[in-house]
Amino acid sequence: MPNGQIADCSTALKETLLEVKDAYYAHPGHACIACAMKNAGVGVGLPDAGRCKIRVENGVAVVYAATSDIGQGCNTVFLQDVAEACGLPLHCIANGECSTENAPDSGTTPGSRQTVVTGEAVRGAAFLLRDAMLDIEAGKSAPAAPVNAHGDGVKIEYDDGRAYQLHTQELVAGQGMHPQNPAAAIKALEGCEFGYVYLEPTDKLGADVPNPKSHICYGFATHVVILDDDGRVSEVYAAHDSGKVVNPISIHGQIEGGVLMGMGYALTEAWPLKDCVPQARYGTLGLFRAPEIPDIHAIYVEKDELLPVAYGGKGIGEIATIPTAPAVQNAYRAFDGKLRPDLPMVDTPYSRVRHRG
Repeated sequence: MPNGQIADCSTALKETLLEVKDAYYAHPGHACIACAMKNAGVGVGLPDAGRCKIRVENGVAVVYAATSDIGQGCNTVFLQDVAEACGLPLHCIANGECSTENAPDSGTTPGSRQTVVTGEAVRGAAFLLRDAMLDIEAGKSAPAAPVNAHGDGVKIEYDDGRAYQLHTQELVAGQGMHPQNPAAAIKALEGCEFGYVYLEPTDKLGADVPNPKSHICYGFATHVVILDDDGRVSEVYAAHDSGKVVNPISIHGQIEGGVLMGMGYALTEAWPLKDCVPQARYGTLGLFRAPEIPDIHAIYVEKDELLPVAYGGKGIGEIATIPTAPAVQNAYRAFDGKLRPDLPMVDTPYSRVRHRG
C-alpha cells in the first residue's frame, strides 16, 4: 500500500479488474476504466471502538448499538450477524433504540466503518448470547449478571480477564455452532444481557514502524464506463471488493446510487457559489432523471479467504461513487481524444442539452 501497510488476505483489486476486462475490450474507443480504494474504519491511530449490547426481552434478542443508519442498511446487517452467530430466526431478533441514552456508543458513521467495526461488536455480543443458549440446552443456569467481553480482532477475553475460547471455523459464515432449538433456548435467558467491545489498534500517520497499519482494512473497486456512438453513457460496469457481501440487495442499491452520483459530478451537476452561498435550487442542480440512467451492472467480488472479523464484511459506502467520474473522463478521452479537466465536464452531449445554474 502507499503507506507501507501490507495488503491483507481479502484484497481483491486484481479480481475486480478481471471482472470488467471483457466489457472493456469489447468497446474499443468507447470505454475506459478507473480504480479506487477506500478505508474501512477511522484508523490512523485514533480510538475507533465498536460497541454492542444484546438484551433478551420477551424472548427476543434486542440489539443495542448507538450508531447511525443513514441508508446504508447497517441495522439490517446487525440482525443478520446475530442470526448467523446464534441460529435464531428473524422473529427472535430486533433492533433496539440506537441512541447513546439507551445503547453503548459505537461511534459515528464516517469511513465506511459500521459493517466491520460495529458489525464485529454485534457478532461478539451474539457469540456470548449463543454460548449462554448452548449452556441452557446443556442443563446449566442462565447467567445471573451481565456477560461482557472485548477483543481486538485477534484476541478475545472476558472483562474479568478470562480467556474466551472460539474455534477458528466459527469466524466463517455458515460454519458456526448453534443451539438445537434456538427459539426455545433464548426464552430461558429472559432479561439476560451480553456486551462486547471491539477495538482493533491502528498506527498513527507517520508512525516509525516498518509496515504501519493505518486502517483495519480496505475495499477496492473498478468501474468501466461505456459510451454509445453519440457520446452518451450507455453502460457502467462496477466491480467491487467489499469482502463478504452480507446484504446483496442493499449493496446493489448502494452501487447503483454511487454510480449515478459520480455521473452527476462528471457530467451534469453544477453547484455555483457566490460568497460561499449556493446559487442553485435543488431542481436546477442537474441531477440525472430516470430516463437518462444507463444500464448499471453491479458486480460483487469475494475472495475465498476473507477477514476474520465481521464475517469478512468490509462495507462499501463512499467507494461506490469514487471511480465513476474519472472513468467517465477517461471514456471521453478514448472517444474523441480530448481531456476534460472540469467538473461537470464541458463539450459533451449532456452539457449541450443542459446548462443550468
